[in-house]
Amino acid sequence: MKMDSEEWQVRPAAQADADAMAQLFGQLGYPASTAEVGERGGRLDPATEVLLACHGTDVAGVLVWHRLRPLHVAPDWGLISALVVDEGARGVGVGAALLAAAEASALAQGCSQLELSSSLKREEAHRFYLAQGYLERPKRFVKLF
Repeated sequence: MKMDSEEWQVRPAAQADADAMAQLFGQLGYPASTAEVGERGGRLDPATEVLLACHGTDVAGVLVWHRLRPLHVAPDWGLISALVVDEGARGVGVGAALLAAAEASALAQGCSQLELSSSLKREEAHRFYLAQGYLERPKRFVKLF
């Protein structure tokens, strides 16, 4: 998709969007079939929000965020688990629009912060997040099963 203008809207995802989301997740390096994305989307908890940026009938990007309610601290915070902008729509504000919508939703739900992680190899994404006002906090530990 090649997007030349800023004629998009951000809206909640629906089951009918599973194919578009599967294609976007594949661009980020997380291949999933339409059926898999549809099945996972059907069992999301109420603390998860999936937002799409659309250009006409085309889906230009997807953002998935989760409201976390930790026991040890208050208030809640948000965690972005996925943000993908279609390769043909990068650099025209789609990602910024998705982040702004997620931030507004997180604030409305009483979250004190919104955080995300990004692979070390995604240097262009890092520049984008810094430009959007995100701060780098470089320690993370993961145990794979």
